[in-house]
Amino acid sequence: MMKNDVLLSVSDLHVHFRSDDGLAKAVDGISFEVGRRETVCIVGESGCGKTVTALSILGLIPVPPGIMAGGSIWFDGIALSALADEDMQGIRGNRIGMVFQEPLTSLNPVFTIGDQIGEAILAHEQVSPEELHHRCIKLLKDVGIPSPETRLKDYPHQLSGGQRQRVMIAMALSCHPDLVIADEPTTALDVTVQAQILNLFQELQNARHMAVLYITHDLGVVANVA
Repeated sequence: MMKNDVLLSVSDLHVHFRSDDGLAKAVDGISFEVGRRETVCIVGESGCGKTVTALSILGLIPVPPGIMAGGSIWFDGIALSALADEDMQGIRGNRIGMVFQEPLTSLNPVFTIGDQIGEAILAHEQVSPEELHHRCIKLLKDVGIPSPETRLKDYPHQLSGGQRQRVMIAMALSCHPDLVIADEPTTALDVTVQAQILNLFQELQNARHMAVLYITHDLGVVANVA
């Protein structure tokens, strides 16, 4: 891969956690690259450090007890591993979006879907209430949620598991990111809905010309997307 085609580069990353029982080496020397518009999968069993790797890219490892003990993370020529948190906020959710595990727990139960998608946009852009409303509706349409005008007023518990996952994808795409990290995006979904979500990701990736980093333990998912 040509250097100019590399969007994300993780080199010899080490992430440790201190505990009463000693030092836990959650990530111990992982390296990989993601090219522009490319799909890459990180595969491994539960507890092997996949999610910790993703959270490290976004600067979301809690310190303490976590510590980035070595390595570097570069995104489009920017050294993420050296950024201050306030600078990282301009990239997190903006140029890099993330779909977290378990949408029911990731979504706030006391705010409507529209409020939560709108908050993701307002964190990075200044838009009028009218434009914000139209963008939220379009995002829900883009991820295949029917009657988006009505669904904006719904709360997470009123949606099915597949619909909640689509809302999480809409939030991740809200600021037109160059890279989306999808952490086990089909967990707890039945097989039919899993296929729908994976197809949706591929359609959105093609339409928006973005790179996707999948985190999964499912080799069947890897075979379909990467």
